[in-house]
Amino acid sequence: AADYRAYPITEPDHYRKHVNRLIDAGVPILAHANGDAAIDLMIEGVEAALDGETKDHRSVTIHAQLTREDQLDDMKRLGIVPSFFAAHPFFWGDWHRKSFGDDRAMRISPLKSAIDRALPFTIHNDAPVVPPDIMLLLEVAVGRETRKGVVLGEDQRISFADALHSVTLGAAYQYFEEEEKGSISVGKRADLVILERDPAIGPTNQIGETAILETIARGQTVFSAAP
Repeated sequence: AADYRAYPITEPDHYRKHVNRLIDAGVPILAHANGDAAIDLMIEGVEAALDGETKDHRSVTIHAQLTREDQLDDMKRLGIVPSFFAAHPFFWGDWHRKSFGDDRAMRISPLKSAIDRALPFTIHNDAPVVPPDIMLLLEVAVGRETRKGVVLGEDQRISFADALHSVTLGAAYQYFEEEEKGSISVGKRADLVILERDPAIGPTNQIGETAILETIARGQTVFSAAP
């Protein structure tokens, strides 16, 4: 129906009731919030719980699809980390144009707006809703092409380096693990992959086709493409 509006899975009062307890206990709030009304609720709860204090809580707005510019400002001010479902433009971008209209659809997962604010963020898939394909995720974050080849918000495209940061050091930061994970550095866990080529070089729409030759976890090879 033309007047359809989404509805919350969790009752707003239930969320508000528990936010203070979690923040006070030093537990980050990990809240699925896709529409801008849900994101408003998530932000309002954190702001009320902080009550003017500055705490390194790193609560996460999961998916954060329709985040407005003013909400990004609030997240930056309150120390909230958005984790964008950045594969959406490819899997559902053409449908978003019909359901939300171009003005809103072009801002799905506003990664560049987050970068412009120096707002820490991550990107993710949502398996099993979509395949847990990290290379395709990076491709969509950089190129933002829909299945029909439409660039869904050219001004929200980001560099490969920024996309890579969001799933490495950015992800480690989100979970308070930046001192032990996220980069190939002395003293950190030796988790990394070896790729067949540099995916930052070449056509954007071929990033997802980059093959993984070897996966190393805790210093040990756990996958090898070699026979």
